[in-house]
Amino acid sequence: MVREILVDWTGPGAGDKVSVFHFIEATPVADQRSALAAFLNACDAELTTTTTWTIRQEGRELDTATGALVGAWTDSTPHTGSGGNGTAVVADATQVLIRWNTGNIVGGRFLKGRTFLPGLATIEVNGGNLNPAARTTFLNAAAAFIAAAVQVAVWHRPQSGSGGAVWAVETADVWSELAVLRRRRG
Repeated sequence: MVREILVDWTGPGAGDKVSVFHFIEATPVADQRSALAAFLNACDAELTTTTTWTIRQEGRELDTATGALVGAWTDSTPHTGSGGNGTAVVADATQVLIRWNTGNIVGGRFLKGRTFLPGLATIEVNGGNLNPAARTTFLNAAAAFIAAAVQVAVWHRPQSGSGGAVWAVETADVWSELAVLRRRRG
């Protein structure tokens, strides 16, 4: 089973944003949400003070193979945070890209996931790229998140008659360029 945990973002620019994180449901949701909060808190210094995040206190559990809704989870502990950098925010379309690697192959390709983090402070950009110190902050935050052993995962959704699959994340990388999230699944 796949557990879906959503993070709501607010800040300057055009509209609110949502980040979707998947986990293997064998670990208690309270532990997963706490580790996710620690990850986001570790990223806060690179984000503007006008950027806030809130981890939702309820969510869905999905059948890995079919994507069907099979349950729900709740956790009453609030987890919220905000950026710690007082400089201006980069353009709303540009975000930090964290790539999650599983080491598994699906359909002849490595199964990877992506998380876009909004609200990057302009001071963390050098020549149009993420400065090395900020990149290191995000890399360390991602490594600690994986090391927390809460089974953060990448879910390959079922497609065209083939079943879905989920694997735990093994490593992460942070793109040195700023990324643009061009579309969302509908």
